[in-house]
Amino acid sequence: MYQRLASNAESPQAASEDLLTADEVAGLLRMTPAWVYAETRCNRIPHMRLGRYFRYRRSAIDAWIREIETGPDPATVAAPNSHARRPRQAPVSQRTA
Repeated sequence: MYQRLASNAESPQAASEDLLTADEVAGLLRMTPAWVYAETRCNRIPHMRLGRYFRYRRSAIDAWIREIETGPDPATVAAPNSHARRPRQAPVSQRTA
């Protein structure tokens, strides 16, 4: 029903579209699989969910690495203190009259 391509006959484009497991991504990044899963759960690493499994497109991981290396786009970075919190007030029992 399904045919498997011979690994030596794959084109470079097909190889870049491979789906990787978390273990393979961990090896590629020289990190632990636990780190890859933690980043995946926080949506910090590009991934797709196939049932209960996570898979990672090789081309998306490569693009993500390039994005990290070049840094964020200055137009999309929030201005300093744009989301700064107000200082906390002391509890009522500690306020002076």
